[in-house]
Amino acid sequence: MRKLGHRILVLATAEAAPKFTDAADEVVVCDDVFSAESLGAALAPYAADGLRFSIIGDKTWSAQFSVAQRLGMPFPGLMGQLNCRIKPRLRRVLADTMPLRTAVLSVDEATPERIDALATEIGFPFVVKPIWGAASSYVEFVHDRDAAHEVITNTFAALAEEPDLHPVDDGEQVWDPKRQILIEEFITEGRELSYEAFVQHGRLVPLLIQEKYKFDREGGFHFETANLCPTPFVTEAEEALIHSQLQEAMTKLGVDDTFVHVECKWDGERLQIIEVNSRIGGGSVPKMLNIFLGVDPREMTLKLALRETLPSDYPRKDGFLLGVFVNAHDSGEFVGFDGLDWVHERPEFSFDLQYLQPGTVVPARNVKSGRERWLYCYDVFYHCNDLALIPYLHEETLRRVRLQFKEAG
Repeated sequence: MRKLGHRILVLATAEAAPKFTDAADEVVVCDDVFSAESLGAALAPYAADGLRFSIIGDKTWSAQFSVAQRLGMPFPGLMGQLNCRIKPRLRRVLADTMPLRTAVLSVDEATPERIDALATEIGFPFVVKPIWGAASSYVEFVHDRDAAHEVITNTFAALAEEPDLHPVDDGEQVWDPKRQILIEEFITEGRELSYEAFVQHGRLVPLLIQEKYKFDREGGFHFETANLCPTPFVTEAEEALIHSQLQEAMTKLGVDDTFVHVECKWDGERLQIIEVNSRIGGGSVPKMLNIFLGVDPREMTLKLALRETLPSDYPRKDGFLLGVFVNAHDSGEFVGFDGLDWVHERPEFSFDLQYLQPGTVVPARNVKSGRERWLYCYDVFYHCNDLALIPYLHEETLRRVRLQFKEAG
């Protein structure tokens, strides 16, 4: 952006600030980017300089939105951002065309009688989740009435201790992620897909469709251990139907000039949207887009922000990527991985991602907050043309690749 003549101001902690001195025109120290108060105090001296947020993160967006309101800063794609990030707003906007049984429950309403009534209204199984994304933290699947009381009570208790969650006033009401949760129907039928695309000038442009293909469970938490991208199990005709339904949804939500990462279920005819993230998918998605479409997602993100028109057609390479996700089964101080030699020697090996650094303390799998530290450990991607390889590569990778921990004492 600096090469294009834009002045860049970076917010960083005092410890991290020196790392950005050569990459920005100015670096401002902000010790708590999750706090609207700290963020606002750091940016207030620059409020008259035409500030505009260029990066809106999943964990910091609420503080950024509050500060933008306070200082009169433009907030990119305001209505679309609010409708996507605040999950109850998403459900409200799409209620007519893509209904899903949901309810917002506040901590003050969480009596045994109200929980029983919601369980009856929504039905089992249902999902308890925060009112906006928190990197998979606090999400729980509930299969019976006894678990409903336990999960909801424990979730509110855990949210109350979370330091980085703050209320947001969207102009219509105040949303408080510590005191409100979303209770949502769990759709059991259909393929679980992630739709990678972008919206520009109101038009949804498809890129790749991932499929969550293999799963594991930790208590009431359901997570994937393998995905396929692009999925070989959705036809071109089905892709066209999915695109049509999602275009209607993006228009209603007011999403524009941004990547979108849509979690959904597809039964061959009907699409059920689980959530819409007004950003590019995380982890491996940028690399996947580069491998299969030959694009640079960083350059595309910049052009979307500057409203420079992007192409609307992206030819794909043949085959698909099988992603296998290794999670931690134990807790402790991480020191390394076993089994990577076997992975790298496979002829199908394409690339891998290691999320943990030696010295990282991995928590137990039953924690609600900080779940990403045992969930996101190591991903490997194999470029395949043969569906028969999927079970072998999945099972062997999970058997061979294991986390090593520092021995006690």
